[in-house]
Amino acid sequence: MALASLAAFRIASVGAYNDAAWAEGLTFKLPSDMPARLRWDVTSAGDVSIGREALSVQPADIPKQRERAAFTEHAPVSARLPVSYQRVPGGLRAIIGSAIGRWHRRRSDQWAAFPIWPLDLSADLLFDLSLPTNPPPAAPVRVLLTHDIDSPEGLENLVGRFLDVEESVGARSTNYIVPCAWPIDDGLVSEVIARGHEVGVHGYDHSNRTPFVEAEERRRRLDAAQPFAKRHGALTYRAPSLLRTRALLHDLGGRYVYDSSIPTSGGLFPVPNNGCASARPFAVGEILEVPLSMPRDGSLRFLGYTPDEIVQLWIDCADLIARSRGIVVLLTHCERRFSGDGPMFDAYCRFLKYVAERPERFTFGRMSQIRA
Repeated sequence: MALASLAAFRIASVGAYNDAAWAEGLTFKLPSDMPARLRWDVTSAGDVSIGREALSVQPADIPKQRERAAFTEHAPVSARLPVSYQRVPGGLRAIIGSAIGRWHRRRSDQWAAFPIWPLDLSADLLFDLSLPTNPPPAAPVRVLLTHDIDSPEGLENLVGRFLDVEESVGARSTNYIVPCAWPIDDGLVSEVIARGHEVGVHGYDHSNRTPFVEAEERRRRLDAAQPFAKRHGALTYRAPSLLRTRALLHDLGGRYVYDSSIPTSGGLFPVPNNGCASARPFAVGEILEVPLSMPRDGSLRFLGYTPDEIVQLWIDCADLIARSRGIVVLLTHCERRFSGDGPMFDAYCRFLKYVAERPERFTFGRMSQIRA
């Protein structure tokens, strides 16, 4: 069945739906038929007030909004090349990505029509409008620091630079390592775990093909990562380039407890208009999806954001996620061309300091604690 088209609405008043008070004053893309269907009062400017006669959001509306753009079912160019795109030197890939990103930066109305950029919490708003209740007492929200470890350099920088600064503020990170692409230094991985951090699986070989191959080949690739996962107690998975299909997540069930491949708002990458519009965990079959709720370092660099702009954007997004009672999930890469050196590493440190200095609002956590 076709989904209703979306329209922009500014939430002026949530009435008795106190759980959604965090959304007042913000604009969301919602199904265009929703105001009439639920008896909302709407001005000609699109301001919504939810009065006493309003109906609650129906439970079926929530997953429809969350899954509207949650999966990348069509393979992008990088997954259709005759050889792995990883054979292109990383520096050249960064130049190409930056050229594409900077060209499109001011066209976010096209590549982030939904979910909106840099943060879209419309599915969480609908959940909070599904029943008039009072929110629980304010409590710190979890901040999950995650790294995608795409190379030996990334693993070395993780241990040599990132772990120290994270531990200095009382944080431990979850680190997604590509298991079948390059010789992995198990000694370094064991050190990561011994210091209280976690390890996850980052696909197969980072060629971006696994979600789109035939079922038998997809399962063979997932099984090939299992020795690494079992050796290091990995309970969580993240798809390379965040390319994910329903079939992939179905096959992850039984192999992992958590997945964190679906961004809240994916922006321009890996494909335009992708994400789940939620910063709260939700089940996809047998696996718990923990959305990647924060704009990630690679996308921001490709779009031309400066380190100062990036840290401020991270702060603004984290504060709004905290207001909405979501989970702050940040993805950074440890390679020098991303966050592993210079001003970007400083930006990462500044964000950690901001979080650590606000214990009433944030608390550092790990992926394995989400069910707790």
